[in-house]
Amino acid sequence: MKENIDLAQRIASKQVPDNHVSSWWLGGSGFVFKTHLGTLVCIDPYLSNCVESMFGRKRAFPAPIAIDDLRADAIISTHWHEDHLDPGSIPAVARNNRNAKLIMPPSAMARAVSWDIPRSQIIPFVPGEPIHLKDVTIDATPARHEAGVAGWEVPDAVGVLLQVGELKIYHCGDTEYDVRLRRLKSHAPHVAMLCINGVGGNMDAHEAALLAWQLGSDKVIPIHHLLWADRSDSADETLDPALFVDTYKRLGGKGTAIIPEVGEEIDFEA
Repeated sequence: MKENIDLAQRIASKQVPDNHVSSWWLGGSGFVFKTHLGTLVCIDPYLSNCVESMFGRKRAFPAPIAIDDLRADAIISTHWHEDHLDPGSIPAVARNNRNAKLIMPPSAMARAVSWDIPRSQIIPFVPGEPIHLKDVTIDATPARHEAGVAGWEVPDAVGVLLQVGELKIYHCGDTEYDVRLRRLKSHAPHVAMLCINGVGGNMDAHEAALLAWQLGSDKVIPIHHLLWADRSDSADETLDPALFVDTYKRLGGKGTAIIPEVGEEIDFEA
């Protein structure tokens, strides 16, 4: 992985062509997206190391962007788990981006408000209620994230469908394979970003590849396979993105499979 100490500057200086969206992976399921008009949308940024102090799981790499350097018009959290709604960074990000909207499901909102984030800055994120932000339309999509840990249930977890012009980008958040996800093909997403880690209530690499094949997206991207320094004890964990790509190709997937690198730009075009 390359050093990413200049990531904030690279995002700020990027001139995105018309009909394109640029994105940068933050590791895990975290992404920053930038549109032609300069709108910045961030999904699930985990920039602290709070999970180590809470659960003993260390980051596999330094945060690719400093908490105080993150700029965004919208910060989306797909659910309240700490690697998606980061208590170590979200309060500071909210203070540093007073005009930004924090978009999240109701159970996540309860936590954000307890961190003294103004309620007026938070927008509830539920399926069927699209959010329009400048040149971006943001829709919540179904997710079934059953972590299997008492007290960590998230029945309102969601995925994200971003639309910029004709370009549609689907980010699954954390989810098991579910028939409702397959029905997202009707939205014809050009890009599908799919979790592959296979534990904690997420699809494994084979299930994600099956969904990618079913969606028929032009570009398919495995996510949530690189965040922690250690593996879990589960034999179900699938952290090799090449396994996702191989399964996808064996199924007959025709899209371009992209293995992301932390901090590196990926360009999307409708």
